[in-house]
Amino acid sequence: MRYSYQVLVVLAGCCALLLGSLGLPVSHSAPQASTAVYLPTVVNSSLGSIVFVSRQILPEGSIYWDVPKGMPGVGPFSRFSVAAPGKLQLLQPDGSIRTLIDGANPASNAFQLIDVNAPDVSYDGTTIAFAGLPAGNYPQGTTTNPGAWRIYTIKVDGSGLRQITHSDQNLSMTQFGPAAGSLEAYDDTDPAWLPDGRIVLSSTRWPSYAQYSGVRTTNLYVVKADGSLLHRITAERNGADRPLVDPLTGKIVYARWWRNHRFALNSLATIGDGQGGFIQKDGLSADRSKQIDGTGQYADLLWRNAWQASTINPDGTGLAMWSGALANEEANHVYGGGFTADGALIANFHPMYNMTEAAGFGGLRRYTRGPNGYTPVIGVTRLSNDYVHPSNPTSYGIQNGVYATDPDVLPDGRMVFSYAADIGQDYGLVIARVDGSGLQTLYDAPGTAELRARFVRPRPRPPIIADTNTQVASLLPPTASAPYAIDGTFIFDDLNIYFNAPVDTDIINAPPVGSAATIRFFLDHQRTSTGSFPALDWPILLGELSVDPQGSVVQLNAPANLPLFEQLRSADGTVPLTAGPLRVQGAGHVAGMNFGRPGEHSKCVGCHAGHSLMPVPANPVDAQWSNLAPGASVQVSSALDPKYTGGLI
Repeated sequence: MRYSYQVLVVLAGCCALLLGSLGLPVSHSAPQASTAVYLPTVVNSSLGSIVFVSRQILPEGSIYWDVPKGMPGVGPFSRFSVAAPGKLQLLQPDGSIRTLIDGANPASNAFQLIDVNAPDVSYDGTTIAFAGLPAGNYPQGTTTNPGAWRIYTIKVDGSGLRQITHSDQNLSMTQFGPAAGSLEAYDDTDPAWLPDGRIVLSSTRWPSYAQYSGVRTTNLYVVKADGSLLHRITAERNGADRPLVDPLTGKIVYARWWRNHRFALNSLATIGDGQGGFIQKDGLSADRSKQIDGTGQYADLLWRNAWQASTINPDGTGLAMWSGALANEEANHVYGGGFTADGALIANFHPMYNMTEAAGFGGLRRYTRGPNGYTPVIGVTRLSNDYVHPSNPTSYGIQNGVYATDPDVLPDGRMVFSYAADIGQDYGLVIARVDGSGLQTLYDAPGTAELRARFVRPRPRPPIIADTNTQVASLLPPTASAPYAIDGTFIFDDLNIYFNAPVDTDIINAPPVGSAATIRFFLDHQRTSTGSFPALDWPILLGELSVDPQGSVVQLNAPANLPLFEQLRSADGTVPLTAGPLRVQGAGHVAGMNFGRPGEHSKCVGCHAGHSLMPVPANPVDAQWSNLAPGASVQVSSALDPKYTGGLI
């Protein structure tokens, strides 16, 4: 290892980068004036080359406080924001920089690209896929949709620049009424190479608004490396971002926006909003303060608004959670990252975990598959009240500390990631051990954010999962009137809605045995709403089925490739709660969305948050046996305080 020195014009707080590498605490309240300092830059030839993007720092980092700067490419807040000029660059083993795409000189590339994002390296180490934005007149600022981000590939040596996705989706939008014009544009980003040589990406091509902040819905698409056979594999109503490939299974792991802005209500009365929408209807409420019994005692019980790690096969089948803990949105937040050789995920955490009101200001966590928590690694890794600006205004989502993001991990346990010392979010590239120790600077250009680094190296290919479902999803959702199964149907098969995880597993409990008489199926797709208005585009009640006394239910004709959710009803017409009256954790109502592919037989057990983390018994008879202790009603002859008898079994 040797050292070279270069002059960097950085924020005065950059000395925190060196302090942080020593493990010393650092905090900042605001960006300081610029000074010239000398920082040692580590050059280590054993790392090989590293590809990354260098982009402009956004002027706005939060809707709550106008001082912090913004990080481009993060969640609905900035995933499509223009941060031009951007550069696709290689940090070479000798410490020199090679520019593959120079957005400051668009004439230097065949497609006039001015901005770049999200590079990913093919498994043979020869080709880089990335998102690019050609020159044009685009809206500036956050939560914007330029409508021109597309996927490109380029050889590591700078040759063979090729456009993979195109502006070729010309659809009639008349079915969306007043929303038609605003749904026409679409953007592609976050490409990741699949083991079979195809590319999975995130896109707003399927026209829809998410159910928060009026932002566009993203879904996952798969395309061949030559640009052919582009097709949608998810049916999210809210978002599917940052796809990765699990190195142990070959499945896609992606950031999924868990959200449903209608809540369970015992009452089946219909109340309109006076403007063509509804306040409540079909046992659903648009008012988060009036859930279950409508009195307010269960306010926010089913409010969910966060991103979590989900997994899916490359053909869109087999949807499930990849990791997570007990109904804890903050603890379950995952938005991209990088896998270790043994299959752990070093994941990005952002304190503003709905991802629409601030961008960045986070850190890295280590997750393992299954119902587990996380291990903090570096940066801001938990939500706290340690705000940089405590009041007037409060800097929600912006806490004191240093910030880390976008890791990639070598087999030897070292990782490269982006690091910023303060709220100016002037990210540079650093190298450290996978536990966050041994922090050293690799490269930090003054006044720009160096992000989304990936090692350029051959990698072992994960298992290739052949597509069992090859039907291409429709380019448009159905209209407000039937038929809805325009892509066919799938089988929804819950073997036992009362099924629980083993004792002491950190998964929320199922409803008590016998509490469910029926299950209702709802469709909740984009129609004519022009944004995130819970009174509009009211969910469509598709039907209601009886639940078998043993807890099984099968829906043979669920419409495929569309966002759905379910709700349980007891014999008395109420929505059953989970875990009993002393410690209510949820209700028999899906607080997000689910979907299935045409012809898929989707099997699960349980009806509660995290149920898809539980393996489905191979023999359906085995699903009738479960840990029923959480649903038991415990009585004691006396207690010092009856509120604390809930833990007895």
